[in-house]
Amino acid sequence: MYNGKVHIHIENSRSSSQVFIGTEEHVKALLERNADIADKLHITIGSSAEDPIDRWTDGDFEEYYGYMKTADVLVGFVFPTENMAQYAPELKWIHFISSGVNHMAPFDWVPEGVSLINNRGVHLPKSGESFAMFLAMLNSRMPCLATAQRNGEWKQIFTSVIKGKKLVIFGVGSQGGEIARQAHRMGLRVIGIDPYVKSHPCCEGVYTVDRLKEELADTDFLAIAAPVTDETRGMFSEEVLGWLPKEAGLMNVSRGALLDQNALDKKLRNGDIACAILDVFDVEPLPADSPLWTTPNLTITPHVSSDDLVNYMPLTLDLTIENVRNELAGRPLKNIVDIKKEF
Repeated sequence: MYNGKVHIHIENSRSSSQVFIGTEEHVKALLERNADIADKLHITIGSSAEDPIDRWTDGDFEEYYGYMKTADVLVGFVFPTENMAQYAPELKWIHFISSGVNHMAPFDWVPEGVSLINNRGVHLPKSGESFAMFLAMLNSRMPCLATAQRNGEWKQIFTSVIKGKKLVIFGVGSQGGEIARQAHRMGLRVIGIDPYVKSHPCCEGVYTVDRLKEELADTDFLAIAAPVTDETRGMFSEEVLGWLPKEAGLMNVSRGALLDQNALDKKLRNGDIACAILDVFDVEPLPADSPLWTTPNLTITPHVSSDDLVNYMPLTLDLTIENVRNELAGRPLKNIVDIKKEF
């Protein structure tokens, strides 16, 4: 607490895109939207040089530790984890500005009694539009047409309407559920594969991973939308990609580590998969010498499908305040991360 007020500290990275930076204007608008509790809030903003802690300056650390002496809530992406209980004795929860939190695993650093909150749901308005676009692009083979254009080829590729085709979604959580909703709206048959989710209103069925091979055998599209865990890392190996029909299209919108990128490159070059769209990569930014830059029938979007330039941080801070209200009212916090599952 800071003078009896709930202290929310926002830790920005100066190297981040503007999409992920909380500003004084954001805070002012947030307080106006929450005028009834504005006098109970103390919000501070800090800034560090870059996301890796080893690139922080001495001034960055001094500023950060100063704010964290009284912070109840930390909003950020990367921060020092050593001795957190000592340097942030009032801390109650950490709100990550990303839906994935695997970049901070393992979580043996989390102080007792401190909850981790992810940004699940904030992405959906923008990502839903992107997912619908990606499905339409895969159906009309836009990655293939773009390859033909680069090669100076007049290559007519005729396709049918998307309605009635089959989509398999690996991971039917927040993002995967939005893919299912968009696909259902477009008239696709949707099958979910998820070890935890048992059903979804926009899926014909949701099955465990042991059903994956069977469902991929006749699918038109595969969407990868699961978090990275020990269970899912490297899930889509060369063998698993081999379960797809040659006419299938693939998109990965969750984390690059789920997919063997070299295997996908090989499959696309050999014509074993029709086309693909990748928004996420094992290493980001994608290295200049990656073969994916020249992979045929592949569209690359550099991790931009889900983040709204105008609304991302306001929605993030709205979620933070929703949890402040939950705490003040004695209700459970929203979007608590299960540390054992790592999401």
